[in-house]
Amino acid sequence: MSDPLSDRPTALSARLGCAVPQGFFRPLARPSAPVYIDCADRLAQSADEGGQVSHEDTQLLIRDVLAEHPQATLEDDEGAGFSDLRQRASQFFNKLIEAGWLQERRVSLDERWILITPQLRLLLRTLREMAANNPADLRDFAATLRSICLTLADDGALDPARLSPEEFRQTVKELLDRVERATDQMHAVETLILRHEQEQRTSDSPAETLRRFLIEFHSGEHMVCYDALQQGGLMPRLLRARAVVQDTLANPFAKERLAEGLAAHRELPPTEAYLEAEAMLGALDRGLASIPARQRIIDGRMADFSRLSAQRYRYQTEMRGRRAEQVKDFLHAVDQHHAGQSFADLANDPGLPLLSAEVALRFGSDSLSTPRRARASVSLRLDPPGPAGNPDDAQDLIRRRNLYAITPQRAGRLLERLLPDRGVGVSTADLRLATEDDLLDLLALLAFDRATHSSGHRVLRWRIDSPRAEHGLQPDAIPTDLLAGRRVERLRIERLA
Repeated sequence: MSDPLSDRPTALSARLGCAVPQGFFRPLARPSAPVYIDCADRLAQSADEGGQVSHEDTQLLIRDVLAEHPQATLEDDEGAGFSDLRQRASQFFNKLIEAGWLQERRVSLDERWILITPQLRLLLRTLREMAANNPADLRDFAATLRSICLTLADDGALDPARLSPEEFRQTVKELLDRVERATDQMHAVETLILRHEQEQRTSDSPAETLRRFLIEFHSGEHMVCYDALQQGGLMPRLLRARAVVQDTLANPFAKERLAEGLAAHRELPPTEAYLEAEAMLGALDRGLASIPARQRIIDGRMADFSRLSAQRYRYQTEMRGRRAEQVKDFLHAVDQHHAGQSFADLANDPGLPLLSAEVALRFGSDSLSTPRRARASVSLRLDPPGPAGNPDDAQDLIRRRNLYAITPQRAGRLLERLLPDRGVGVSTADLRLATEDDLLDLLALLAFDRATHSSGHRVLRWRIDSPRAEHGLQPDAIPTDLLAGRRVERLRIERLA
């Protein structure tokens, strides 16, 4: 019995370990990775037709790159302890040789060349493709899809009776390359949409938000791929092309013919060539199926960008629009005009009448919204005060409590009756209070310093002055007055507003 583990394909890490030297990717994980990448790029661009650079030019290029990265974080084995640029360049040269990016070739004692390794060229090509920003390349997307559909729409495109093994292999290989190219272009479309989304999040004004949404986004190169999928009937043609591939995948004679081509081209045994043929046709089928799936993802990205643009425009116009700027400018002008004054002084100025009973300015963490605390439920039932009582007695108890409650409303009513105009005052020596309710009104006037006017549109303010502030150490010297049958210290009430 064969071991099932032995039938599994070799892991990618194991194959990669055989293809590149150990530590090949280590420079990319260092803090000085930009220096390594720029050194490799400059050396590859300066290499001759044979892919080699002289030793002197290599040292010079490395020194130039180090000079262009003065803030790079270097480690001890990279020459961090050297102040001489030549010494640091020599250390970097040794690290490039050690990583397998460069290879020395000595022709004679006086002639030394540096070769760019093939693995480094593949790595540089990948890095350049990742950093590429050429949206014009997306214009070939429709042509790529159209060529795939035309190839698979021909009679006998994948017919094993018409194609030789080598022709069959070349056709499938070219189709795989074109499908991979189309998939990469769709990934580039998604990347461009995400880039537009990031830029939209930093827009400074509603006009800029609309310009990016209505003009820049809908006229970008990424719309070429999107329109190619929506128009021209490419989606139905792709479905028919995938049906041809699926029929070929289910045809054992077609897989046998492809396996013959793979066995002759790569010198594979028949069983392994047949499995490789199935894998290639399966990859082609999945690649064609991924294009509509990627289109649905791109549709979602487009919808997300539209929602983001609408939300940001609403935020900039309604929540952070011109009205907020007007209020900010008005408060700034008021701050300059009334510098050094208090809020009580502003109430006397006709330029800024305050309608709030209390004014407080908060900043820092105090200006943030405080979490709401749930209050305990309060029973509103009118229970009798005693075991033998009734609801009427409870209502009478509530009326009596409200009658004797000291509130700002009581103080405001007494102040309006005693001092109808602001700026005047009265002393308890001149007051005539006869009932207990009048005395409670006076206590309310002493307990508060502001109240709402009976009209509800103004704020009443007053101040209490007592001789106790001057004769606090001599209580007998404090004059008293008789009010509603009770002796109280003399007070002076002055209305401020």
